[in-house]
Amino acid sequence: MGTHYLCTLFSQRGDGYEYLGAQLSEPRLMAFVGGQLDLREVYLHPEAEGALWLVTMAKQQLTAKDQLAPESITSDMLPEAGYFYDPSDITDEADPFVDTYQLDVPANDRITFSTIISRMGWRASALKKKIGKVAVF
Repeated sequence: MGTHYLCTLFSQRGDGYEYLGAQLSEPRLMAFVGGQLDLREVYLHPEAEGALWLVTMAKQQLTAKDQLAPESITSDMLPEAGYFYDPSDITDEADPFVDTYQLDVPANDRITFSTIISRMGWRASALKKKIGKVAVF
């Protein structure tokens, strides 16, 4: 249905976990994943009324039944200010995985190209026009 949720762990009690969850549109999620939106801002300034949730995980069951008003969020629930997503923050024991893709997208269709890049979580560090095609390096 085009709705996404972003959750941040803020508490662990016994074998249960509590998360602050935010309902996001795809453009706002892509702004976060693209490193353009501070994580704290996602929660302090939700896109719509009723877009914040208390999400719990206990005994392998995920529950998001309590909607939160922005004024009910306490500072201990919020992430630190100034965190922008960076894929290198994710630690993984495996070696980095690199793939090369060739996309045949007309050079004048930057919207389609940008959408493909953002949905796959890529960053285009340079764009080159090449005989009616766009290349990502």
